Amino acid sequence: MTISPTELPPLVVHAGFAAQRWAGPAGFATVVHPPEQGFYLRAGADGLVLHHADAPARDRGLRIDLLDGSVERRAAGGRQSPLARALGLRRHPRPRVLDTTCGLGRDSATLAALGCTVVSIERHAVLFALLDDARVRAQATPPPWLAAWPELIHADAGRWLADTCADDFDIVYIDPMFDAPRRKARPQKALAWMHELVGTDTDVALLLERARAAAMRQVVVKQHARATPIAPPDRQVEGKAIRFDIYLS
Repeated sequence: MTISPTELPPLVVHAGFAAQRWAGPAGFATVVHPPEQGFYLRAGADGLVLHHADAPARDRGLRIDLLDGSVERRAAGGRQSPLARALGLRRHPRPRVLDTTCGLGRDSATLAALGCTVVSIERHAVLFALLDDARVRAQATPPPWLAAWPELIHADAGRWLADTCADDFDIVYIDPMFDAPRRKARPQKALAWMHELVGTDTDVALLLERARAAAMRQVVVKQHARATPIAPPDRQVEGKAIRFDIYLS
């Protein structure tokens, strides 16, 4: 899946604000007024926010905040959490991890807080812009774990792995976007908007193949608990709603 610039939502920037301090993410058409339909980004004093024209008037949009305490809460389980066990953090406490599908940055940030050195890749321009903005804002009062997440790359991970010597990483991590299985509860807004904006990762089998060739120790793929594995894994770590399929190098 590749998003062309013509398919990107517009970036709404107040003229006075833009002139004073906003350079904005590259590739987005800048407008003064929001569109009547679809997604759009809005730049303001509190950062970059994703909105949807069809959302209720009270909706505050989607903004990534790395300083709201959620990273620390997710890392509170330490090396006993399913994510930490899938990466083998008890035996190998400080691995070098390449997160090939960064998304909203939750797992990348959590891995950094758990002691991993993390480099992340995100190919969708909107998600990359939201993440990049959040990382810049976090630098104002950086949490200790932010230094362990030194780089965010805007690229297609499959192509990047094919073109780059990526053997600096012990683990390659993949959290692909799939059609969600049936569930009673409605998905939270962030996930629902990601599905609408990004769609599904139809090339994940190729990404797994290239990740397995690049990882020094293993590839970890995050899945729904009931999902069919992309390929037969060497082992699995199961959580309540998710599962990690592990492919050894």
